[in-house]
Amino acid sequence: MRKVLIFLVICLVTTSTVSARDYAKLQVKEMKHAQKYGTTNKYFSPNRQYNAPVTNLKLKDPGIMKFGEYKIISDADFNAKLEEDEKIYNEYYKPLKKITYLNYNAKAKGDDYYKLYRIAERMIRANKLDYINWRIAIYRDTEEPNAYSTNMNLVSISTSLYDTLKNNDDALALVIGHEMGHALLGHQQRLAQILAKMEKQKALMKAGNSYAILTYKGFERKYLIDSKNMEYAADVEGAKLAAKAGYSLDSASETLAFLNTLPHYRELYTDHPDQEKRFKNFNENRKYFIEDGWKQMGRYNFYNSEVLPVQLSSDRASVVISAKADINNSGQYYRPETMTELYTRLGYTSYKNGEFEKSLKYFNDLFAQDKNNASAYLYASYAAEQLGKKDLAKDYAKKAKEIEPENKYFNEQFDSL
Repeated sequence: MRKVLIFLVICLVTTSTVSARDYAKLQVKEMKHAQKYGTTNKYFSPNRQYNAPVTNLKLKDPGIMKFGEYKIISDADFNAKLEEDEKIYNEYYKPLKKITYLNYNAKAKGDDYYKLYRIAERMIRANKLDYINWRIAIYRDTEEPNAYSTNMNLVSISTSLYDTLKNNDDALALVIGHEMGHALLGHQQRLAQILAKMEKQKALMKAGNSYAILTYKGFERKYLIDSKNMEYAADVEGAKLAAKAGYSLDSASETLAFLNTLPHYRELYTDHPDQEKRFKNFNENRKYFIEDGWKQMGRYNFYNSEVLPVQLSSDRASVVISAKADINNSGQYYRPETMTELYTRLGYTSYKNGEFEKSLKYFNDLFAQDKNNASAYLYASYAAEQLGKKDLAKDYAKKAKEIEPENKYFNEQFDSL
């Protein structure tokens, strides 16, 4: 009771003396907070800017490292394909345009769904994701800019997030790619397993098992940690999908810039990472992208595919982008990078970035799984040579030569050492 009385006295004193406050001093205090919490500073965070690695070293690179099968499509051929596709798109636009209110809750117009259809359809074709029907939804939420995916093929975007990024197709592509990434990497399944284990421990707790609370807390901690790591992975996978579809990752970063302005909570208690860390994750991984190659690969995939139909779904809250009519060999469709593919890319791009120690580490991880990648041995030899490890460089070149004795690049490197 005494504490309550003291508190009331303090409140009365504070209230009664408010007219004597130094409001200029108050403004100084508040502006100090603004340096940390001001949304403009967060939106234009230095972390938003991506600076591609620059090395002045003259690196050997015969251009024999391959990352997927594709042929270069000329601008003339690609533009001709786009013109033909546009005629088909126009036919699908007509029925959507007539829909005034597609979702009775969201009240999103057909034009909005058509916009998302065009972005998603381009990403689906460029990444060979046309083996299943994809569903795209806009749901009403004026307060929380958000998006989510469920199971394999539903991507839902809130009206507030859509309206914020509406004039930036690159940013919307990153949002869609992020949610597709969650589905493609199996994140829902992983989290569902952890949640099922948590529910089991809850049941044991109710049954009087005193140790179940400790196990439950362990699974809860794992859920939060894994959830954050999955967000990092989905950001990277979504960026890869968008890059293959020809979207600008520089412009797409507005997505992360906007999310950075939203209220943040201590990471320990949330299932999403801090936005500044997501910036760092996005830019750090982008150093090891092969954006030009992926863009060419996506153009090739798009050029060799047909327009995917779109129609109003049965729930009248989404549209369905239909899979291609003839689904044949599963090997021709999208696959997440294998570990050997990932190690190869990281080893090669680290070398190109001038990170030679890191390059050798990734190549050695690769060789532990695949001892027959002759091109990787060649680039490992280049990296070792840059580090002054001539004997190691010679060993790598020798292995490359043993796998492909007639390759001129392997012989040249071996002879030069």
